Amino acid sequence: MRVAVVGATGAVGREMIRILQERDFPVDELVPLASERSAGTRVAFRERELEVRPLRPEALEGVDLALSSCGGAVAKTFVPQAAARGTVCVDNSSAFRMEPWAGLVIPEINPEEVRPDRRVYCVPNCTIITTLMAVAPLHRAAGLRALSVASYQAVSGAGQKGVRELAEQIAKLAGSEEELGHPDPEALPRGEVFGKTIAYNVVAKIDAFDPETGFTFEEIKMAREAKRILSLPDLQVAATCVRVPVVTGHSVAVEATFERELAPAEAREILAAAPGVRVVDDPANLRYPSPLEAAGGDEVLVGRIRRHPDRPETLLLFACGDNLRKGAALNAVQIAEAVLRAR
Repeated sequence: MRVAVVGATGAVGREMIRILQERDFPVDELVPLASERSAGTRVAFRERELEVRPLRPEALEGVDLALSSCGGAVAKTFVPQAAARGTVCVDNSSAFRMEPWAGLVIPEINPEEVRPDRRVYCVPNCTIITTLMAVAPLHRAAGLRALSVASYQAVSGAGQKGVRELAEQIAKLAGSEEELGHPDPEALPRGEVFGKTIAYNVVAKIDAFDPETGFTFEEIKMAREAKRILSLPDLQVAATCVRVPVVTGHSVAVEATFERELAPAEAREILAAAPGVRVVDDPANLRYPSPLEAAGGDEVLVGRIRRHPDRPETLLLFACGDNLRKGAALNAVQIAEAVLRAR
């Protein structure tokens, strides 16, 4: 099988190449593609160094599978062209997620969306993947009615430039801990990526604001995608998405309301049996999820499971997942594996 990785030099692209190797995906030839600026660099795959080629229409000729992490504007150009030539495309951008002809898939949750006649698949928003990996098994048991999420999203979700900006700001502010207690706003570093200082701070804005609702488009995407993935068009969903000074690992504080009461012990049993989930919920021994523990792993960690004190049909929980792996690259490769099984 001839497999292309589009955006091969980015954080997600490199992770996709790594996961293809880890999972022994049947690749006869790997075609790493990126922008003209990144073309000529080299990536490692199965003990070989491969030269990255520029993404041009002819570069995808004869490609059976394209795993893409190149941004929506670029995806809107090449994905339809490649799919029309018979290439199966798995795209990490938001360009096609709400298109009815494209599959929006988390393989552990809605594998029925993988069909032999489908050419375009989308990896959902990285934060909704972490959220639904924790919530979907409970929904199957008790019927989800409403979902409220507060996210704590790592800077790597904004790409390598986000990681660099955090590192640069931490270095600039090193040794100024006392001054940070009473900071001079004019002296704080202002980065181009996050708008506000991200070091030693949180930024309650991811993506642009929708002027009509006050929600950010990240928050709107989470609500729309949750409804589609779970096939619950009337689901009540609201999100608040926040960027935090963590390199890798998105976290979510979830409030989920069900059709029936679901005891925390039952929820733990259900989640312990769910693929791709690891329950880390032992408060007596200070065991609960954190993004550092989730980083580099393939499982979503779920803990702090407890019943709402005033609404017995509502559970609260905290979940963490690696946004570059399960939140992006791993989910893409899992979709590709499901496509092969469906043939």
